[in-house]
Amino acid sequence: MALNAQRLRLWSVQPSTGIVVNIPNYHMKLWLDGEKKLESKVIVGHPSRQTPMIDSDIQSVVFNPYWNVPNSIMKKDIMPKVQKNRSYLTNNNYEVLKGWDSENKISINTIPYHLLSPNDFPYRLRQKPGKRNSLGLFKFNFPNSQAIYLHDTSSHSLFDKHERALSSGCIRVEKAKSLAKVLLEYSGSSEQRFNNLYRSKKTRTIVLGNGKFVPVDLIYQTAWVDELGVVNYRNDIYMYDRVQGKIVY
Repeated sequence: MALNAQRLRLWSVQPSTGIVVNIPNYHMKLWLDGEKKLESKVIVGHPSRQTPMIDSDIQSVVFNPYWNVPNSIMKKDIMPKVQKNRSYLTNNNYEVLKGWDSENKISINTIPYHLLSPNDFPYRLRQKPGKRNSLGLFKFNFPNSQAIYLHDTSSHSLFDKHERALSSGCIRVEKAKSLAKVLLEYSGSSEQRFNNLYRSKKTRTIVLGNGKFVPVDLIYQTAWVDELGVVNYRNDIYMYDRVQGKIVY
């Protein structure tokens, strides 16, 4: 409790306006102008691929996002499956592009087998938008140096798990559609505009207008007292409470 009381000095667990994701609680809350608008389960990074603590502002919402696969995930997760089954990329709606600065597409069948090695694959992988996309139907962008963002998911059954440190670092939001709707309406968009964007299959990035960027804090709180005066404890999933000789904030 003493350690977590120290952490509380560094962030607000109830801002006037903002999103707070408590990583070891697998939970997020959204306040707007002093009123709590939304709560949602989340999925955070696995202990081997931790979600970092970040303080930023959500600046845009992407409808029907592409997923540009990070090299680390491409090497560790995807290319080993491609080596076993070259059809894996096609079956899961991936595109192969010539590079990170190119939109030129390459047929997977034209790539020599030796280049399908995780360490030798010289191309960019991108998953096409749609319900099977790993990011789901919504992505929430905020500036940070670690390419972390909030997003929807195509695997909603994972929210039924109690322990949800399952991602590669980014945060999956169970109520992503509700979050997108609230953020757009807060920034001045109409419900009709949201519905039109949601029904469309086009990829659209909507910048939150009227200067209505929404703060987001990714925090690490393993003990706290809630509104009812009840002390809550959560598992120290990243072992930050157990580091000898120093406090991890």
